[in-house]
Amino acid sequence: MSEEQKKAQDDLEDEEDGGINLFDYLIVLAKRKKLILAITLSVAVIAFIPTFFNRYFYHAVTTILPPQVENRGMANQFMRDFGLIPQVSGADFSRQDLMVEIFKSRTFREKIIERFKLNSYYGEEESDKVSGRFFQDVWIEPDPTDEKRSSILRKQQSSLIKINVKNQNPEKAAEIANGIVEELKAFINNLAITEASRKRLFFEEQLKLANEALIKSEDDMKLFQQNTGLLTAETQTDMSIRKMAELQAQITAKEIELQVMRSYSTASNPDLQQVEEVIKALKKELAKFETSERRGKDLMIPAGTMPSLGLDYKRKYRQLKFDEALYDILVKQSEMAKVEEARDPVLIQVIDKATPPEKAKSVRVFSRKKAVTLTVFAFFFSCLLAFYMEYRDRASSNEKLKTLKRYLSFRNKT
Repeated sequence: MSEEQKKAQDDLEDEEDGGINLFDYLIVLAKRKKLILAITLSVAVIAFIPTFFNRYFYHAVTTILPPQVENRGMANQFMRDFGLIPQVSGADFSRQDLMVEIFKSRTFREKIIERFKLNSYYGEEESDKVSGRFFQDVWIEPDPTDEKRSSILRKQQSSLIKINVKNQNPEKAAEIANGIVEELKAFINNLAITEASRKRLFFEEQLKLANEALIKSEDDMKLFQQNTGLLTAETQTDMSIRKMAELQAQITAKEIELQVMRSYSTASNPDLQQVEEVIKALKKELAKFETSERRGKDLMIPAGTMPSLGLDYKRKYRQLKFDEALYDILVKQSEMAKVEEARDPVLIQVIDKATPPEKAKSVRVFSRKKAVTLTVFAFFFSCLLAFYMEYRDRASSNEKLKTLKRYLSFRNKT
């Protein structure tokens, strides 16, 4: 056996005897230091480059209590006046759903984009692209179409609404969040004022027509009395006629109100349903009253007058009382519409006003934590690779291993 083979055999026996210590490992790492550094640095560079493309932003939140859905239609006033309070079925419209629908409307979105010049901020000109970026950076909770963002408020069954805004500028994020609340107030108020104005103008027009009809009825009655010389005190028949005329006037007034409401409401609107119930109740009461009158005695105008004269009197008297009652009702409705138009129709209460956030968040392309983890993993992998390569080099000088390889080879000739 040669000297080199004897030395390799002695080294192998030393290793088998457990003669390897910490310095042996350090020697292996030092020997392969270029390989370890090359792998570790390469992975580190590849992992950290995407982190420089992370977009940092500030998250501002405004919490509001949406306006109460007030039942300020004139149906309730009539039911209180005449004791007609029907039970109207129908699900309440969610205030949160109303705010979400307004927030997502194109008109409202364009107001926000124009006010804060978000086209320039996003660097986009196409409205669809700007809208897409807008809804990424601005959202409302709870949103029934976004269960991921709204799950907590939905589970809590909270009545509050949170308006969330992301922006690279903390002051701008808070400004947009608070500005959205201001625009919501203005938008809803404008809708309510438009509705109230429509009511007022319609009732004023109807009041003008009712006034003209009343003047004509008064003139007709005056002319009738002058021509016939009939001047009577109010009889039981006159009282019945007046009652019927008032009921007919109430029905006509409610039908006018129903016509107004149908111009801006659907058939499922609870206020509209209440008006319909009031009309049904009034018509039922009128029919009952007419039936009782037909069954009672027919009290005519005093003897000596012609039956036709009494019939004409009844008709003119009923028309006069109808026009008087209708005019009085429309005066009340017109005044109520003016009050409704003048007052502040919407109250959005701000629970927590948005303030500039202090800590930034990020939309991460690749997080730095992951980059560090990959770098550490690459270091340990390169160390293991260095030990494997050292083992392979040492094993290649082992005579027994060479002999085993020689006998395992099919090309070996014995």
